[in-house]
Amino acid sequence: MPVSFSGFPRVVEPRALKPGRWFVAGSVHGAHLCMLTAVGGEQNGLVVTFGLGKLDQIEFRAQRLASLGGPFTTVEDELAFTPGEVAEKPRLLAALKKPFPSGSLLRLTDGDIGVGFAEALNGRLMVVSLSSGLEREGFDLVFDRWSLSIRRGGHEALVGTFRGGLRRE
Repeated sequence: MPVSFSGFPRVVEPRALKPGRWFVAGSVHGAHLCMLTAVGGEQNGLVVTFGLGKLDQIEFRAQRLASLGGPFTTVEDELAFTPGEVAEKPRLLAALKKPFPSGSLLRLTDGDIGVGFAEALNGRLMVVSLSSGLEREGFDLVFDRWSLSIRRGGHEALVGTFRGGLRRE
């Protein structure tokens, strides 16, 4: 499901970010694609980050906004989260009470797409919408492997793939 943006990227201050806003944060380990969630308030909110590890492997983390280094740049491209990997069929996990790997892509019961993870402070499993940044309940499909692409001007570039179970929070 694509998440769409339009306009030109700009540098923003952390206090200007609102839940559901996608941005790029730089670090010593490279750039991370991030989204501020509504969990924990806007000033010290929880941020879900997607960074490249080895080759095309996406590493998922949840961390506090205050722990990210700046500057922050807005994302104005279309992001496409695709279940499965490019070269393989999607692997589906039933939505059981059994915990899913942190970073799993979830289809929420209302049809929205979210990401599931263990919240950084108390370890509770939570689900956040990738559209709004709001905490959500209820999902019916779990994808422990997915791909992320960026679309710009009719062209699509694969950022990387997430393979659940390789890294857990």
